[in-house]
Amino acid sequence: MLLIEHRDVDRGITTVHARNGTPPDWFTPSAPLDAALVDDARVHHGVTPIVPIDPNQPTWRDVPVVTFRAMPATPATANA
Repeated sequence: MLLIEHRDVDRGITTVHARNGTPPDWFTPSAPLDAALVDDARVHHGVTPIVPIDPNQPTWRDVPVVTFRAMPATPATANA
């Protein structure tokens, strides 16, 4: 997760909690390039809805989330 930009945003709290049910940790990215690396196999993560500070202004929160997965091993093919 990486905060690119936000404007006129209140809330947008990111939560991260272990799959065993322990209470979540939370943070609110506030500066461009604030980032979090999480292991999806070990934790759940989410975000609360954003709320405009001034409803008359454009509001957004750009946070791409990229997921990587291991590929299963494949047998090598011989060039015959």
